[in-house]
Amino acid sequence: MGLAVPAWADQAGQPFFQGKEEGWFWYKDSKDPPILEITKPAPPVPAPVKPKASETLSVEWLRQQLPMLLDRAIDNPTRENVEAYLYAQRLAMDKSQRFAEMSQRVVYSDPFLDENNRVPIATFAKSSFLNGIDQAADTSLKHLATVAGLWVFFDSRCEHCRVHAETVEAMRKKHGFVVKYISLDGKGLPNIPTWVADQGQSRTLNVRMTPTTLLVAPPNHFLLVSQGVMAQTQLEERMLVAAESEDLLPQTLLADVRRYDRGVLKAEDTRAESVSGQDPVEWVKLLKDKLKARY
Repeated sequence: MGLAVPAWADQAGQPFFQGKEEGWFWYKDSKDPPILEITKPAPPVPAPVKPKASETLSVEWLRQQLPMLLDRAIDNPTRENVEAYLYAQRLAMDKSQRFAEMSQRVVYSDPFLDENNRVPIATFAKSSFLNGIDQAADTSLKHLATVAGLWVFFDSRCEHCRVHAETVEAMRKKHGFVVKYISLDGKGLPNIPTWVADQGQSRTLNVRMTPTTLLVAPPNHFLLVSQGVMAQTQLEERMLVAAESEDLLPQTLLADVRRYDRGVLKAEDTRAESVSGQDPVEWVKLLKDKLKARY
């Protein structure tokens, strides 16, 4: 007598629980469906961008053509090739001349572009201009001597210190500076009548060589002016620069000394955010307005 087969058994008489390793994917089809491969369409190839043709005989055209014309004329110096290059070169020079002529007209008619309005070109006027700077510098140094003095660090074995001391002494007599000479080795120099020994000032101020000169203004201005020996004019110029950096001079005196700054745009005048567009008419007008305040 045959065994009864339960309804939940498969056709072979084996319960499907015996194939539990197959999990829930127990269903089998004798005909597996074909695997479809999805092929992505190839991206369209962009059409090549053709360079914009330059206008014949324009500057851009010349910039492109001149090197090629020159190479061709050198490689194959026929009359036609050499003539083509020379005429292109002639065209470039003629364009440059016309530009220079118009530039001259524009400069002569615009006071903000004419450098002669800033610094005189004529010899006699330039001499007066420079003399004015020297006088203004002398006045500024005399004023500086009323608010600041000099500390000069030296060493008795330093030959340059003796030469530098003579320069400082000449400047002291000319402008009235109070000068304090500080000896690093505790000994003096023959051309320095009064000096003091270093009591730690050199370490505090990071003095590394002699002679070293500092501009000292109370209560806490210690400005390095020079390290090493230098001419009196150089020393005076550096003192004015140091004084300007710490606002030790009135603006009226500085304006006379810095005459080359007349008519020169400052950094804040040329910031890009001050111009909203690319229109030349707009930013030229802006620059003119800014320059008015610098003359």
